[in-house]
Amino acid sequence: MLKIHHLVLSRSDRIVWLAEELGLPYEIVRHTRDAQTFRAPESLRAVMPLAKAPLIQDGELTIAESAVICDYILDQYGNGRLRPAAGTYERLQYCYWMHCSESTLMYPVLIDALLAMTKSDAPGLAAFAMGEYHTMFGYLEQTLHGHDYILGKDFSAADVMLYYSLALGAGVAIPGVNTHAPLNEYPRIQAYLKRLQQRPAFQKAAQLCLN
Repeated sequence: MLKIHHLVLSRSDRIVWLAEELGLPYEIVRHTRDAQTFRAPESLRAVMPLAKAPLIQDGELTIAESAVICDYILDQYGNGRLRPAAGTYERLQYCYWMHCSESTLMYPVLIDALLAMTKSDAPGLAAFAMGEYHTMFGYLEQTLHGHDYILGKDFSAADVMLYYSLALGAGVAIPGVNTHAPLNEYPRIQAYLKRLQQRPAFQKAAQLCLN
């Protein structure tokens, strides 16, 4: 059985959601952040020296990093679900969004979130983040034209990856962290987030990760 190490208020929400979408049996091991430093506890470091989440154990394997974990789970347990077939153009697009969510998209979100969390006054950084928001959100808005999900009509693990990054920018991933992401200017992205939040597997995972 998969063991999902869940750090409260972290990207590990993604992995619980993915397991729910696939209907997999799994065990959640909870880790709580330090109230003062917001860092992971030593209990997570004991499993993996970097003490980062998400982190899973499957038998003797310990696997880190969201996209790596998602594709490992799909390789082992997906039975062809939640990603396009290998060797297709759609698979390339899937790979792009899987990695974009933690690179090009996360770049302005993380800068903005850190500014908000530390109450820092850094106009240059804030302006840079806003410019990157508009660049990335504009492309995402265009991509979602006529799409229910990022690859088209079918939900995939790329949507799982994208949601957390967008939710962090929207200020819903970490309560009290109010960013400046201009989502009100991008109605397709707003509708996309609501569509993802309405999925039963998302709602179940959200409850499990909060409690």
